Amino acid sequence: MLSIEGTFQNGVVQINQPVAGRDGQKVLIVFLQEKNEPAISDSAWSDFAQLLKECQVNTAIRDLAHQHDHYLHGTPKRED
Repeated sequence: MLSIEGTFQNGVVQINQPVAGRDGQKVLIVFLQEKNEPAISDSAWSDFAQLLKECQVNTAIRDLAHQHDHYLHGTPKRED
């Protein structure tokens, strides 16, 4: 796979160097995050935390996360 750097301006991707490609060839464009740009906004994290609260189910099984294979698949409980 070939990686090429460029910039996005006025709705068009402009590459920094010439590329040997062919007409009709498929490409994948991935937008890189700027270093000072937050990956996810604080409000998105708050929304996610609220969603987790709304979806919680109290199973009363205290070791569910640690012993999930035992409860889901019937394997022996882990000792660690």
